[in-house]
Amino acid sequence: MYIIIGQGIAGATAANSLRKLAPQTPVTIITNEQDYLYSRIDLPDIIAGKYDLTTSTLQKAEDFASAGITCIMGETVAAVQPAQKTVELASGKSLRYDKLLLATGSLPLVPALPGVGSSGVFSLWTMHQAKEIIDATAKIQSAVVVGAGLIGLKIALALKVRGLNVTVIEKLPRILPRQLDDVASDMLADCVRDKGVKILVNTSVDGIVASNGVVSSVNAAGCVIPAEIVIMAIGVMPNMELAAMAGIKTGRGITVNDCQQTSQPDIYAAGDVAETVDSLTGYLTVPAIWPVAAEQGRIAASNMAGHKKLYDYMAVMNAVEIGGMPLVSIGDIEGQPEDDILTEQRSDAYRKVVMRNKKVRGVLCLGDIRQAGVIGRLISRRVDTAELERLISPRFSFADLIVV
Repeated sequence: MYIIIGQGIAGATAANSLRKLAPQTPVTIITNEQDYLYSRIDLPDIIAGKYDLTTSTLQKAEDFASAGITCIMGETVAAVQPAQKTVELASGKSLRYDKLLLATGSLPLVPALPGVGSSGVFSLWTMHQAKEIIDATAKIQSAVVVGAGLIGLKIALALKVRGLNVTVIEKLPRILPRQLDDVASDMLADCVRDKGVKILVNTSVDGIVASNGVVSSVNAAGCVIPAEIVIMAIGVMPNMELAAMAGIKTGRGITVNDCQQTSQPDIYAAGDVAETVDSLTGYLTVPAIWPVAAEQGRIAASNMAGHKKLYDYMAVMNAVEIGGMPLVSIGDIEGQPEDDILTEQRSDAYRKVVMRNKKVRGVLCLGDIRQAGVIGRLISRRVDTAELERLISPRFSFADLIVV
């Protein structure tokens, strides 16, 4: 039997692939959630009312059943026993596997701040949490979002749509510090502020103030900011506790090879929990993005079924719309001192390409994202290019490149 722990996009993709590759072998998914496969990236839009809860469900109970996939819902895995090839459930049940996939994803980071355990403090990582936040906003007026990453900004704008006064607090000097440079960050911050969201950068949260156990305000940089709810959006960490307890090699995530195999025989890992080698830099990384998770799920399934297939590194790509402004950020968008950096800026758009030794290493497009994906493909293809300024043209295509 194939057992998959986790029902995110990596786990669900692997399960569906295994059903096709090995139709006679039972496939079982175990998850501690109750909402089957849904799009986590839609959660802020669900809060904003853009989508309802059912729209973001990508594979329902009946879909898994018709595919012949057994789902054990609302169940916590207590331990994995590699020597016995068993998965031990918190309910006391033990399941034996032939091949096991750890697709346990990530967990939200929650800082150890005074008052962080108060009622009204939330993270947003599950459908259940989205429902809780929607319920909590029904009779309140103010919110603080801690963290100005992709999730934090989208939550802030969603809460603004729901009629709340919203303040975003970011301890670093700019918003989206991983995806944007200074120029793009300033432009996007202006756009978000124009939507009515207050942004404080270079600001640390000192603590959360509660009245009778319920959030009432946030202390930050000597200021008291009214807040009836607080959303923690400072990032996530790989959920690798099961792997560590099972003696599986871990670093920042679960260490895997190009086949998504872990250090233990017949155990694989995929998605936000898996640590792989970035072929561009040679460094270990946990990409933690949806397309990578899906691809790793497919690769893991193929190898679990006995069809050797290697994971082909995908450049980390963030493609999202924030406050009506689309952005694409791929690869190394900061660059090194010796790099050729090409930029084009208009009042409503900013485009940047980072070149190293005539190879594209990063692309950043804000406002105008035409051809961003085309340019981004050059990163993983390591194509040598000439006439570099053509990369910035809105009409750029492969035909404009001279490949040497």
